[in-house]
Amino acid sequence: MRPDPGREAQLLLAALQFMTRLPVRPRTYDPDWLPRAAKYFPLVGLLVGAIAAVLLLAADRLWPAPLPQLLAIGGALLVTGAIHEDGLADAADSLGAATREKRLAIMKDSRLGTFGALALGLSLAMQASALAALPVGAAAAAFVAAHGAGRLVAVLLMAAQPYAGEMAASRIEHRSDRPGAGEVVVAALFGILPLLLLPPAQTALALVLGGAASALACWRLCRPLGGYTGDVLGAGISTFQTAFLLGLAADLGRWS
Repeated sequence: MRPDPGREAQLLLAALQFMTRLPVRPRTYDPDWLPRAAKYFPLVGLLVGAIAAVLLLAADRLWPAPLPQLLAIGGALLVTGAIHEDGLADAADSLGAATREKRLAIMKDSRLGTFGALALGLSLAMQASALAALPVGAAAAAFVAAHGAGRLVAVLLMAAQPYAGEMAASRIEHRSDRPGAGEVVVAALFGILPLLLLPPAQTALALVLGGAASALACWRLCRPLGGYTGDVLGAGISTFQTAFLLGLAADLGRWS
């Protein structure tokens, strides 16, 4: 079946609406678009990363590190509405609960707890420090790649796990359908191709760290819930980005 350009454009707009605060809106909305639009999540991540990278390069002309890196992170947070970081904080707070129901209740609570504040603060601090450790051009490319590949984590999790949140309480209507194999491949292409801009050896380490950290976080969060929630997706994305940037900034020569 040949793809319908008009429908694909609407799915891309839907992905932008789901993942950012940019003023875009598809002409119509169908709940089935969430799993169908997921293939464009990494492409949206590349756009967010590119906006932040331009801000980083521009700020580097005026201020020394770490100010450009902090401004770039702030720009990305403005574009996304900090939706993924909010998920990280809520998911971290939920780790202290003993039952599935309490975990879901904590994730819906708008208040920020100790675990969430610590996870959020450490994540952003490590991202800024890792970016500051890289040459500014490499940091800009790394930020784009981290945002693109990070959204791929969300697509893989949606394809592998059922939605475990409360349908009535979700701000987005979910259905049991998941991204298909072809859609995951498309998402992987968007998420992986930017990695070619980075040094191969360092990128391999970054992928191992990012993949391991996000897989551990998602497993720890999904196991008691029986699947994923929007907050778990955000936690997986944020965890991958932080560990990925730490891998790129690692100086393996220090071992010697």
